[in-house]
Amino acid sequence: MLAPALAGARQVPKPVGHFAADTVKLGEPLTYTLVHRHPAAQEVILPGSGYSFAPFEFVRKDFYPTSTKGGISTDSAVYTLRTFEIYPVQQLALPVYVLQDDDTIAVYAKADAVVLKQLVQEVSEPLQLKAETTLAPVAERFNWPVMLVWLVAGAVFLSLIWFIFGQAILTKYKLYRLRKDHVYFASRYSSHVDRFVKTAAPASIEKAVSLWKNYLTRLERSAINSFTTKEIVEFYLNDEEVNTALRILDKAIYGNLQSESEGEANLALGMLRRFAKSRYTTQRELTKDVNL
Repeated sequence: MLAPALAGARQVPKPVGHFAADTVKLGEPLTYTLVHRHPAAQEVILPGSGYSFAPFEFVRKDFYPTSTKGGISTDSAVYTLRTFEIYPVQQLALPVYVLQDDDTIAVYAKADAVVLKQLVQEVSEPLQLKAETTLAPVAERFNWPVMLVWLVAGAVFLSLIWFIFGQAILTKYKLYRLRKDHVYFASRYSSHVDRFVKTAAPASIEKAVSLWKNYLTRLERSAINSFTTKEIVEFYLNDEEVNTALRILDKAIYGNLQSESEGEANLALGMLRRFAKSRYTTQRELTKDVNL
């Protein structure tokens, strides 16, 4: 079997392989080009990354498509290699594999060599060590992992606090808002009433009623400020005090306010003040009950 294989190898043209440079440094990338021209009918395989390129190490292979002209095909590849061996002269001869019948024949290119460029010519014995005691400045880097741990821990802590005390905090905040709104309403409402007492101007009554409607709109979360007097009375289930007060004040605003009816308007304004405080107290108790 050996004689036919050798005879077949002699019939296959040898590939051509060569390095791109005559010298190389330790660890420096070096390219090796392998070109093989053969009859177009022959099947040829070039070495891949699994091939042993000793004394070199494989880095990359750049393969070029087969080109055929006049019945002759050309296969070529460029291998990027590097060496960490310290032999002064290092050789490489790559093969191509030709498929013939049921056999594979390896045909090698002529060996090409490179000279290792020596950067250190002489090594003194013993080696002289150079002392360097000056501290080198190192730029301070932000510790992102630690920050991330603190952020996660903070988020977990706040979530736990909210889970335990969230409802209580929310209730206190709602009660605070209710009280603040009521104090603000009571202060402005009193100023309008005082102005009416001093001047008997219907405009002061109108401003006081408008303020009362707007306050109840926020308190009840309903569009009371857009309701008519009849709709407001119905909304509060025909409350007698609300009905009486609004009708007296409507008459004072849209009718001729007589001196004897100023007392009735003042009493009606007091009714609306008491009713607003009553609704505030009710909403306050409902907020406490809902968030228990």
